[in-house]
Amino acid sequence: MTAVNRVIALAAVFILLAPGGGHCHAAPKTAPAPAPILSPRLQRCLQRADDLPDIAAAESEAWIRSGGGNDAHLCRAFAQSNRGMHEDAAREFWYLAAAYKKKDPARAVQMHDMAGREFMRAQDYKNADRQYARAMAIDPRDSDALIGQAETRMQSEHYWDAISDLNRVLKTDPDNIEALRQRGRAWAELGDDRDAREDLMRAANLEGGGKTP
Repeated sequence: MTAVNRVIALAAVFILLAPGGGHCHAAPKTAPAPAPILSPRLQRCLQRADDLPDIAAAESEAWIRSGGGNDAHLCRAFAQSNRGMHEDAAREFWYLAAAYKKKDPARAVQMHDMAGREFMRAQDYKNADRQYARAMAIDPRDSDALIGQAETRMQSEHYWDAISDLNRVLKTDPDNIEALRQRGRAWAELGDDRDAREDLMRAANLEGGGKTP
């Protein structure tokens, strides 16, 4: 797992474990939520999942057996992801989605999103699509799920359906860099070089700190 992906993954954990936490894009840009305090054991386990994922997988397994609950499963999910065992990681996130569904739907959505991402990394696009569908059954406007579903649709060459999903994201969040990138890819696959170039240039400009025209 690259350093960038590690930062993204751990940032997701911080948001998920915050009281009332939800999606990373839900926090106002002008007033980001403070990072929550994780239990020392979870912090150690997450760090080990990053540095020594084989050991973290074994430790989190023992922690689960001793009643570690969702924290232990969360650590094992990241450990399995870092070991390249993406289907196992996806099923851990899927388990957590079910655990959170009633008491914290926002976290359940995030777990389905992460499960979908891991299934995609395992090239299991059918199960990935199911996870995104489950996320959107809870929150039909979830940007991560819509973008993920668009990616699975592009794998099946359903480019217009993918564009429809991405249009929904960009309607409410016109500067969503990932949605712009994915829509640019879809336009390119359809042979629409002009629209592809426009979306990809906008994404690159935003990523560089610029603003769209």
